[in-house]
Amino acid sequence: MEKKLRALLKKDRRGVLGLDMVKSVFLLFIILVVLGVAGILATVSLRDANIFTSGTQEYNDTNYIVANYSGAVVDFFEEAGTIISILVVVVIIAAIGIVIAIISRFGGGGRATTGL
Repeated sequence: MEKKLRALLKKDRRGVLGLDMVKSVFLLFIILVVLGVAGILATVSLRDANIFTSGTQEYNDTNYIVANYSGAVVDFFEEAGTIISILVVVVIIAAIGIVIAIISRFGGGGRATTGL
């Protein structure tokens, strides 16, 4: 039994509990943040470059694009808390599954010995 426990502890445990998935999702969020901020900066720079005359259709369209893009980025990241909560639940369920698997593997027959 001790050999089994040592072999289990020596195994490569990368990816245990779905942490690789969580790391990938957080990396995706970081990339989305960078792209969102870059897009906002680009559209605001376009608006503030005074390319279009104030009051023209193009000027108004540019303002609408900036408002819509900024609103979309903000709305998406307001919902990021929900996505992170779902990831936490997945990690907890995976941890419970691993604990159950380890207990059932080392549980044996459940024979208790007494010193009589």
